[in-house]
Parts: sequence; C-alpha cells; structure tokens
Amino acid sequence: MNKRASIIALIVGLSAGCICFFLLFQKTSEIDKKTTPVEILVAAHYIPPGSILTSDMIIKKTIPESYVSPSAVQNINEVSNLLTLVPISNGEQILSNKFGSSGNSLAFNLNSGLRAYTLEVNETSGVGDLIHPGNHVDVIAKITSNKSQITTFVLQDIEVLATGQKLAQSEQKSSDVSETYDTVTLALTPDQAETLMYIDGQPIRLLLRAPNDDAIVSISAKSDSEVISRIGHFIPSNKTRN
Repeated sequence: MNKRASIIALIVGLSAGCICFFLLFQKTSEIDKKTTPVEILVAAHYIPPGSILTSDMIIKKTIPESYVSPSAVQNINEVSNLLTLVPISNGEQILSNKFGSSGNSLAFNLNSGLRAYTLEVNETSGVGDLIHPGNHVDVIAKITSNKSQITTFVLQDIEVLATGQKLAQSEQKSSDVSETYDTVTLALTPDQAETLMYIDGQPIRLLLRAPNDDAIVSISAKSDSEVISRIGHFIPSNKTRN
C-alpha cells in the first residue's frame, strides 16, 4: 500500500514539476519576446500635416518590441504617396494610421512643372456644364487690342483638373449626369498661365475635345474682316455622319 502511494506521489510531483517548468518557460518566452529589438521608422524632425514622407524625414531606430505600436511603419513604401493627416513630432514613431489618401488634394493632382489656373465660366462658355475633371479642352478667345479685334485659339489640349470644387478622383456620379459649376480649373505651364492671365477679361470659351484626341492644329488668328469674309463659305466635312 505504501509502495502504491509513493508511486502516485511521484507521478503527481513529476506532473506538477512539468507544469511549473512549462509555465516558467512560457513566461520567459514572453519576456524575451517583449525585449526583442525591432527596427522601426521615427521622425527625424517635425513633419507638418499634408506632407508626403521622404527618406530625409525619417531615421531608423531599434526599440524593444513591447514599445512598438501596432501601427508602426517599418518600411517607407507602406505609406508611399500618402499624406500626413496630423503633425508628427521629432522622434515620434511613424504610424500608418496618421496617413491618408492624396486623392482629394488639388496640389497632388498636378504633374511636376504645371500650375492650377481657375477660369470663371458660365453655362455657355463652360460647354453647358458638361465638362468633367479629366477631360481636355481648347481655349478660344475674342481679343480686343488697339481698337481691333481678333478671334484665336489661345491654348489647345489642356487638362481639366476640376469643375467647381470637384476633382477627378472625387467624382462619384456618372459622367452622364450634368452638374452646374461656375469655375473650371486647368493644368497649365507657367508660360500658358501668363498668356491666359494677359487676356483676362476678354471673352473666352472652352471647347471640349474628344477622348484620345491630342492633335494640335495650326490655325491663324482671324480679324473681323476675315471672319466676315468667310461667312457663307462652307468647307465640306470628310467625315461620314452616322
């Protein structure tokens, strides 16, 4: 009987020892994991909101895993082309939840070298409110100078960045649905912007171009007498009507 009790006690003791060893090993593993060094990105200096992260704005830092935020960024590509939504302090961890899309920012819809130029339009000069962001237009104007008038194409194949405050990325309704606007914002080079500013106040109209039509045509400016002389003289179209 004593022998049997001794065996049972031994088994219980070994079991208890195994359980204690397992719990101790598990606890030690958890401690090791929390102290494992992890490399993350932190701000090299203050980063204002509305910034796109670049390599000179961040430095790599190794800290214990227990201090790493679940949203911490370890590779700058994780937030590529995204904007900072809030300011980031010097030395602060770079967190993915502090970045957002640049789609609704006009500045980030511009290609390098171009400028956003806004024209005031009405239903007539704005093609009946049927222009949409992403379309391309020509600009035609009637210019009065030194008591003479000319009609001329001022710009051709210009991208429309916005109609009113609507950008291409923010369009949610079908392009078949007309929405009113009283301004159109164009993507211009500095030289084109200067030209358009020079004729500010002159009658201007936008001409909507067909998709994929990027041809630039050479048309000389027309004076009043030249336009009048052409009235009634029609040039047959080479295109067949549907």
